Amino acid sequence: MRLMPQSGNSRPLLALLLLLAFSEASASVLRGQVVDDETGQPLSFTAVRLEGPGPVRDLLTGNAGRFSVRDLEPGRWSVLCTYLGYEDLERTVDVQPGVEIDLELRMVVDAIELETIDVVGDRNGSERELQTGLVELDSETLARIPAIGEADPIRALQLLPGVQAASDLSSGLYVRGGGPDQTLILFDGVPVYNPTHAFGLFSSFHPDLIEDVTLYKGAYPAQYGGRLGAVLDVRSLEGERGPTRGRIGVSTIAARGFVEGSWGDRTWALGGRRTYLEPLLSILRNSDPAVPAYYFYDVNGKLRIPSSNGSTDLRFYFSQDQLDVNADENTSIDLGWGNFLVSGTHRRLLGESATATVSAWYSRYRSDTDLSVFSTPVGIANSLRDVSAEATLSWALPPRHRLTLGLTGSRYRFSYDEAFNLDETVDFDASAYDVAAYLEDTWRPDVSSTVRLGLRTRYLSDGDRVRWEPRLSIRQQLSDAWTAKLGSGIYHQVLQLVSTEGFSGTDFYLPIDETVSPSRSIQFVAGLEWIPEPTWKLSAEGYYTDLEGVVLLDTEIPPDRESTAAEDVFVTGGTGWASGVELFAEKRMGSLTGWIGYTLGWTRRTFDEINLGETFPPKYDRRHDLNVVARWERGTWEYGATFVYGTGQAFTPASARYGATNPATGLPLNLGELLPASRNSARLLPYHRMDLSATRRIELFGRTGRLSFTAFNVYSRRNDWFVTFDVEDPSAEPEIVEQLPIIPSIGLELDF
Repeated sequence: MRLMPQSGNSRPLLALLLLLAFSEASASVLRGQVVDDETGQPLSFTAVRLEGPGPVRDLLTGNAGRFSVRDLEPGRWSVLCTYLGYEDLERTVDVQPGVEIDLELRMVVDAIELETIDVVGDRNGSERELQTGLVELDSETLARIPAIGEADPIRALQLLPGVQAASDLSSGLYVRGGGPDQTLILFDGVPVYNPTHAFGLFSSFHPDLIEDVTLYKGAYPAQYGGRLGAVLDVRSLEGERGPTRGRIGVSTIAARGFVEGSWGDRTWALGGRRTYLEPLLSILRNSDPAVPAYYFYDVNGKLRIPSSNGSTDLRFYFSQDQLDVNADENTSIDLGWGNFLVSGTHRRLLGESATATVSAWYSRYRSDTDLSVFSTPVGIANSLRDVSAEATLSWALPPRHRLTLGLTGSRYRFSYDEAFNLDETVDFDASAYDVAAYLEDTWRPDVSSTVRLGLRTRYLSDGDRVRWEPRLSIRQQLSDAWTAKLGSGIYHQVLQLVSTEGFSGTDFYLPIDETVSPSRSIQFVAGLEWIPEPTWKLSAEGYYTDLEGVVLLDTEIPPDRESTAAEDVFVTGGTGWASGVELFAEKRMGSLTGWIGYTLGWTRRTFDEINLGETFPPKYDRRHDLNVVARWERGTWEYGATFVYGTGQAFTPASARYGATNPATGLPLNLGELLPASRNSARLLPYHRMDLSATRRIELFGRTGRLSFTAFNVYSRRNDWFVTFDVEDPSAEPEIVEQLPIIPSIGLELDF
């Protein structure tokens, strides 16, 4: 197609095109950002009116408080900003042809007295509208949920439908039929490989420094990868401009504190937590040397440096647990584990419709175990180091598309060493790297529909393997109150966590090398959501996950093994599936809030080398799971209650005992060898527990604060944990090891 005729008449048209190009190049541009005058935080959806020589322009700022207008007629314009709870702001500006003007409009708070109202914000509003299985809990909600000693973001998630705990002593997440190793845990977007304290009883995230936690229970989008099941992203406080403020807290477990403030236009936050049980344990050890010495601590901080078109975030995080036990002169245990990470992220606006983000991080997990058993030393050391860089670019394409492109490169270093009686029995040291790229398009065909298509590809250096992972999410608004959602995706996992139930300090990581294919899952999720009014939300989701290439640690490996290849360490080639239905009802506003969640689920695994090749349920298969959470505010008091009920955990019973005698002497060789029944063919008794809390707002030393009382397992039901058998006494009955009794606790917090 020709753009202009080939004749003498082309000169006027060419002149017109040049004039239009010159006009575009010389067009005036007025940009602005509306922020809070005290904190500097952007004010989203501020009404902006422009009055001047031309027609009146009425605008609404976006999520970052920004607006932009082109082609204003030259002359003096008035900029009027209005926002509920702030004084009206008016500025004048002289607009000249071809001049770009940037304004920072700082609005001053003007408090207005109203009747009590509840205001609910949602940082992930657009993501929540589209994504299946997405749950977000903010810091206020987390603080209101009864817990052992203090709020815990990970244990709070165990009260959601589709999420389970292995025991009272575990903060591991079993999401929709997947084990803890199948959930990717991120702290401000950076992987954390074992975020637990006290052998898994608590997570190592400081509750006062958490802004919110976001859990993708399944069919997560293309920006995430590396796990078969779910993604948990824990976000730290953003930091606020203004006077320095903070909080100190004391509970039955630990003392903690945090402080945040600003330095010029920079904002920062710093906090730490530590147990103070050492003096008590030391006194007890004087009378009983077997009493352990134990402590944990964690420290993390964040600095945000704003710029004209973006910001830079610098973070660090460190956690450590240490346990020492001297049972007698010849037997002792010295165990330590912890995480360390540093990261930096730079975000920048590229024009009016594009955003670029660049991140880099170093994350390390390490555990060291030194044992002395009858004066024989045993040592085990494991570490995983992750050095990564990531870049993303997101831009809007008119009229209804938003594209996101991401690239991540990671280098991993694994080590696992065992020594027995000073002789090294295992010396595993390996490095690997991978490169992942993804492209995602979010398309809105109309106001009631959203479609997100994504494709992620990953190259694994170990074996030169490439994996492709398509992702799909669909949202359809059926009416003002009803919404339907669909989600699906393919996922692969190479990193394998070898976990010990109830004692995460000995967990370790190994890669699935080229001798074994990576594990693969295909997920399908369908949901229906009903929000008749802002106060209420009801939803139902059904899910199905197909698993292939599942691996388990081979517990029958001989101690003198030499090979560390994945095919020799793991039982491989497993298959499986998980399916279920989740029902969720939530009351989100008013003096009484909370939710009820119910899950009906099935989980199965099959290995040729296990259970004679017959399909079996893993220990975390749970048919019925019910969770009730309630919070009630009355005056200066706030009350909380949770109730949990679940089908008993699966376990393998003994089907028979047998013995053998020496045919020559007639003397018994053994008395109580056990013949196991089919794997996990029996169930413990159903699990149920209630927790209660009461918190009162107080003033102490001129400071506001909170005094809280909590009772974990308030009616002290000792739920079954696992079953042990006495192989030396044939007449002994199986013994059921019980979980925690009632644990009361008290805590005090003061703001400054």
